[in-house]
Amino acid sequence: MEWFKKKKISDERIINIQNKIFKEIYYLILVICSVSILLKIYYFNFDINHILTELVILILGGLYYTFRTVQLGIFSDEVEIHDRTSKWTMTKKNIMFILALVIILAIITGLNSAINYREGTSQSIYYFILVFFVTILINVPVFMLVFVVGHEIARSRSKKVIEKQLEELDGDDNEKY
Repeated sequence: MEWFKKKKISDERIINIQNKIFKEIYYLILVICSVSILLKIYYFNFDINHILTELVILILGGLYYTFRTVQLGIFSDEVEIHDRTSKWTMTKKNIMFILALVIILAIITGLNSAINYREGTSQSIYYFILVFFVTILINVPVFMLVFVVGHEIARSRSKKVIEKQLEELDGDDNEKY
């Protein structure tokens, strides 16, 4: 019920500067959480209980941003602008990011298996190769499903929101201008 509220007059320049400040704060929080995760992994080894709060902040922040841009219909516009101005499309960047992430993950898990579960040099090499390829085979489809398919679903829903907004602006067919 906004009957008694006065309509505030706002300056677009001030709003844009405030949005830039909020963006900088968000990036600062991302950096602080990332550094905290790295330090906790270094000092406490890899215990998920020590880094759970930072992971929740990082993941929920990204999910909230994606949800709101889709809900407002600007996600597809952001992707379109990015694809026009960038050498690589957003989908190609997602695929390259996934491949790099999975290869790094496969190397780490392969080295872990080769070092911790070996009983000789040949078995160490065998474990590394086996775990490396199994990690790639398992994680590539999962990450593709999450990132690429999720990206396409978000883009199509954002386009539907834009189409709905445009239909509402157009008005009725019987409406006279």
